[in-house]
Amino acid sequence: MEKKLVKLVLTGGPAGGKTSMLARIREEVSKLEDWRVITVPESASDLISNFGIKPFDDCLQMREFQDYVVADQLHKELLACKAARTVRESNVLIVYDRALLDDLAYVTPEEFASVLAGFGLTVCEALAKYDAVIHMVTCAKGALHAYNLDNAARTESPEEAVARDERTLQAWSDHPVLTVLHNNTDFETKLQRGMREVFRIIGLPAQG
Repeated sequence: MEKKLVKLVLTGGPAGGKTSMLARIREEVSKLEDWRVITVPESASDLISNFGIKPFDDCLQMREFQDYVVADQLHKELLACKAARTVRESNVLIVYDRALLDDLAYVTPEEFASVLAGFGLTVCEALAKYDAVIHMVTCAKGALHAYNLDNAARTESPEEAVARDERTLQAWSDHPVLTVLHNNTDFETKLQRGMREVFRIIGLPAQG
């Protein structure tokens, strides 16, 4: 029997709660019978934190950095799909901690199209790789008290975080299944709303 494979992108501005949302998804979906969660870590953060390369650090320009990010992202996505075909469960949710269109928030549309073209992709083809997108709005927009720079890869001021959030949302705005989680509730409720969307996306009633 063919496996059911759902590809979900978790994105948003800096300090939007992606790490907590990802942990909640892994915890709740993994408890479902015959479901496996595979997570794909954020490429840009991996490159900055583990490879020690980042744009404008006497190393790379932002356009050049995106070549590294897209190459790493595509490699991880290939491995994730291969793993999905290997695991014993019949239903697999792949959750991407950011994905290809996030790069559009950092370069011009022309530069982004050029980066993708180098890997044989168009913007439309990149969007079509994912079944759904959940955008978690930065806490700098609506919950400023919670904004901090604890993540080594996070350098934006609150104002910059809001601008980055808006550019990221715009980058994904053409995806037909896009959910935006604002900060008009407390954080726990934000996560619960996110989980309701996750269950809707995978075609199951909300649990609990």
